[in-house]
Amino acid sequence: MKQLKTVGLVLLAAAAFTACKNADFKTTSSGLKYKIIDGGSKDSTKTGNILKFHVVQKVSGAKDTVMYSSYETMPEYLPVQQMAPEQTNYSPMELLPKLKKGDSLVAILLVDSLIKKGQVQEAQLPPFLKKGDKITFTFKVLEVFKNDSLAMLDRQKEGQAYQKKEEAKQKAIVDAFEKAGGKDKQIKDLEDYLKKKNITAAKSALGTFVKIDNPGTGTQVTDGKFVTLKYSGKTIDGDKPFDANTMTAQVGSGGAIPGFEDGLKQFKEGGKGVIYIPGFLAYTQGVPPGAPFKAYDGLYFEVEITHVGDAPPQQQAPVVMPQEAPKAEAEKPAAKK
Repeated sequence: MKQLKTVGLVLLAAAAFTACKNADFKTTSSGLKYKIIDGGSKDSTKTGNILKFHVVQKVSGAKDTVMYSSYETMPEYLPVQQMAPEQTNYSPMELLPKLKKGDSLVAILLVDSLIKKGQVQEAQLPPFLKKGDKITFTFKVLEVFKNDSLAMLDRQKEGQAYQKKEEAKQKAIVDAFEKAGGKDKQIKDLEDYLKKKNITAAKSALGTFVKIDNPGTGTQVTDGKFVTLKYSGKTIDGDKPFDANTMTAQVGSGGAIPGFEDGLKQFKEGGKGVIYIPGFLAYTQGVPPGAPFKAYDGLYFEVEITHVGDAPPQQQAPVVMPQEAPKAEAEKPAAKK
């Protein structure tokens, strides 16, 4: 799991837990232990307001593990809703109405209590949880908005800032990779692989290698065209299969890994062949969950182009081609596909 990385987050957590050691926790009607550290604001929070906050979730057992930190992505937003006593559900959400701008909250859930209340079955506990563990949430309220519209505008700004930060981070990774000769090495490694397998493939200007079994005789694949194809993907290292599908997608929309689209452009409708992709043109981030490869690993795709047109075939909605997994949840800035 990711560990705390920012000085601000470390200081917040330290301050919160220090304060808690010097004062008793309170208990909600549902049995939730909590402590609120007053941020000094005199404005009360009302039902319908939207809280903007950072949150850290930590599991304490044999050793402490940070399970989630919004400091590594962007702040969370939740509406304030008053809860009747019978509606409390042993969750930090029941404490939101008590929070004001600048406040910090530490809330502790006991795994044993979650089991006792029937909110989770012991047999269904995830691997990182067991009886006797406790789950600690540390909140820091950054702002309180009067309505959802104001919160949405702020969330968009945060999303844009997060996207720029991620793009800058990725650019730094790519620049360091290129400076270290990574591109040249991956192209050389792919050339060695093809030579070892006795495969003849043409190299594109971008760096993709394409083995054309049949170039096709129909419409050329170009940006903007909708392409229907059959494909199967494997790793260069070990020839491990990881995906196979039939799909329709629009080329040039930014929805596919660069090497895949680059390879498709070497074919016309009816074409068939194999696209060999060096790692820097494959998944440089956002590797699909469960994939048998890492970022910057080389891949290849066997493809057969069955249709190329200006619009998707009737009664078949376009779907995305092999792409990087999203980095953020819905309404957060979409990761580059």
